[in-house]
Amino acid sequence: MPDQKLPGEHPDESALLDEIARLNKIIRALMDRAERSTSVQVSDFGLFQVTVMLEERVRKRTIALETALRDNERITRALRESEIKFHGLANQSLVGILIIEDGKFIYTNPKFNKIFGYTAKEIRHVAPLDTIFESDRPLVAEHMRKHLSGDKKRLGTVFRGLRKNGTVINIEFHASAMNMGGKRVLISLVIDVTERTRAEQEVNALQEMLREQSTHDALTGLYNRHHLEETLDRELIAAQRHGHPISIIMGDLDHFKTINDSYGHLAGDAVLRTFGTLMKQHARSSDIYCRYGGEEFLLVLPQMAKHNAIERAEQLRKTIAATPVDYGTTQIAVTVSFGVATFPHDGGSGDALIAAADQALYAAKATGRNRVNASPATPDTAIPVQIRGADWGYHKN
Repeated sequence: MPDQKLPGEHPDESALLDEIARLNKIIRALMDRAERSTSVQVSDFGLFQVTVMLEERVRKRTIALETALRDNERITRALRESEIKFHGLANQSLVGILIIEDGKFIYTNPKFNKIFGYTAKEIRHVAPLDTIFESDRPLVAEHMRKHLSGDKKRLGTVFRGLRKNGTVINIEFHASAMNMGGKRVLISLVIDVTERTRAEQEVNALQEMLREQSTHDALTGLYNRHHLEETLDRELIAAQRHGHPISIIMGDLDHFKTINDSYGHLAGDAVLRTFGTLMKQHARSSDIYCRYGGEEFLLVLPQMAKHNAIERAEQLRKTIAATPVDYGTTQIAVTVSFGVATFPHDGGSGDALIAAADQALYAAKATGRNRVNASPATPDTAIPVQIRGADWGYHKN
């Protein structure tokens, strides 16, 4: 690329030497003219004046040229030092540096070559877009086009790069456009962020796992009691504002202690997991299903009236009773008792509503288990319950 002289810039050394030679020729011509003047009877004084004038002009011009030569030498030395510093910094840089002109690499530093696995000679024959994963090329090409055209002041993006051996890497790309030698070029920095991206993904996965653990029961995968406490009050506020009902179904596995004693706790865990899976299968996307504690489960049904909630509980009860749990070579029969309560008739707060559903559940246990009971027993209760006063102290299990 030829150097472009800027206005006011000192000429190079060869130009200055040419200037000195030109002046010497002028001096010689003037001296010849002075000698010829003696033949036409020019006075000695006139000849002396011409000689003095010429010598003064030559002296001043010589001083100016010598100064220009020294300035030119100083500028050349400074440029040479700057070039050495640039190459030293670029060669030792921890980031890749490249310059693109007319869609080709005109400079890449050793770090860039190492990132993409090419030698300095090989990279000159590689198109810039060939170092980018195929599906990301249109996006990067558009960014580069906008930047070179002046539509973007700065260009920074992350894309997938492609090494010489075909390995896909994550690249962070920063660039700015400028005019160089009369042409628009893109000067860019690239950073291999593959390991950083992997670490960020691992951290995000860990955070997601921790969030999952903070809101879900590890055994059944249902929401836990902490999540219930956070969401139930919010649902009740929305229900009160819009005048919608909310129903709660509380379920408790019948004779669960007997299952643990007879088959072991691992069998009990299998029963809990099966019940949790069936609860999720019978839930809408808007429902909140959680393991309330031990063998107790809770299903929150926004915008569902009591009679619909009773039907839902009855469907779930029948499904559980018809689904024996496989444990090794054994099939364990399981039944569940349910209590149903509805906002606002059975309770105006989350605690009151859960207490009402729990009371209905106790009644279902007391009257034979494997049944659904609503609290209180009202005309819209699908399955009527007869409660004897002595049965209120009956244990759920």
